[in-house]
Amino acid sequence: MLVRNMAVIVALLVLWLSPNTGSIARRCHIVNVLFQRLFIGVGLIFLTSGCTVGQADTATPAASTPPAVTVSPTVEQANTATPAASTPPAVATPPAGVSFPALLVIDTDQRTLMEYRNGQAQQRFADLTEGGTILDGMLVADAVVILQEGGLRRIRLTDGDSRFQSFNQTVRSGALIRAGDDAVIYEAKVDDPQAEFGVGTAIGLYRTTDDSMKALLTLARNVGVLHMTADQQRLFLLPFGQDPSFGSLLIVNIGDGQVLEERAIEGELFATISPDGRRLVTTSRRAASAGAQEEGVLLDYDLTAPSATPQIISLPKAPGHAWRLTWSPDSRALYFLLRPGDIYDEPATSFGVYRLDAASRVVEQVTETAPVDAFLRTDGQWLMLQHSGERRVTMINLATRSSTVVDLPTQAIVVGWR
Repeated sequence: MLVRNMAVIVALLVLWLSPNTGSIARRCHIVNVLFQRLFIGVGLIFLTSGCTVGQADTATPAASTPPAVTVSPTVEQANTATPAASTPPAVATPPAGVSFPALLVIDTDQRTLMEYRNGQAQQRFADLTEGGTILDGMLVADAVVILQEGGLRRIRLTDGDSRFQSFNQTVRSGALIRAGDDAVIYEAKVDDPQAEFGVGTAIGLYRTTDDSMKALLTLARNVGVLHMTADQQRLFLLPFGQDPSFGSLLIVNIGDGQVLEERAIEGELFATISPDGRRLVTTSRRAASAGAQEEGVLLDYDLTAPSATPQIISLPKAPGHAWRLTWSPDSRALYFLLRPGDIYDEPATSFGVYRLDAASRVVEQVTETAPVDAFLRTDGQWLMLQHSGERRVTMINLATRSSTVVDLPTQAIVVGWR
């Protein structure tokens, strides 16, 4: 760990002194982004379905032995006792005809999985005292899958059954990515002395129907998983680098870890592929004319076409930028926060939540107000905004546009709702 941290510090000094890095403000922002990216768990970010990535090189990722899991996973009986007293979430009264769903919440202080309905704790499904730090969680069918530094945990909601499967290596940070109705991909950052900055990526697939966990790839580089094809033969990956901009998309064969194709793309900070695998959208900047101020745009790539030329989608209320991206499950809409100023600014306000219609490429407003930063997730009926740096969640009914704000326990992760 000491060697890896020293390598990061040296890399940051080189980046700071480089004449190509830009202004002092941009250098400070990039260094801040790197510190956040390298030393804070990915946890809630990809999910967002947005990935912060860097410039890729063209080398083929080295395939190595994936992390093993225990042959006989540890089975733990869930504790259904009444949870320890804590401040219950506050919830607004829903409008007539609208029933807000129950939230499934991991209280990382109490280390429990809870269900909250109408602002009250209704059920305690399991204790999470073992397995190490909680990195991410996701509702998949009738179960919650939790990524921890020691392995994967599955908690069945029907009876509270808890099952834990171990990794043979400690996970430093990671994320879960949905892969169909009953499966998730785990993306785990692990120590790797052969990788740049000492960080490698282990990628695997977990199915809730039969509790099977299959290691897919271990790469000697830091990458983010954007998508897996329906036949489970290929992964779409974005390499992490020193700069928040990126320039390539890797399509990797799961069988042997070889790069089948490398596509030139453009973007900064966020990238996401639609659930059907047909569209890639990134955040970027463009100047309307020579000498004009750059404004935030969305770049929409058709992954079914051989051309790498994206459709450039202008945003309302220029100058502004899109922040955090999440697709609807049917791939018909992309939701994001719209914020004022440049993408590297730190605005104090937001223009609200906006929606990109995938067919018409029209951008429309969903809400007039929204937190300046939040992690977004949607099931097509509801849009969840988990406020960054705050213990609260906004739930938006996409049909009626009605919303409510729920206060959460300290250090909570919302894994889903029902």
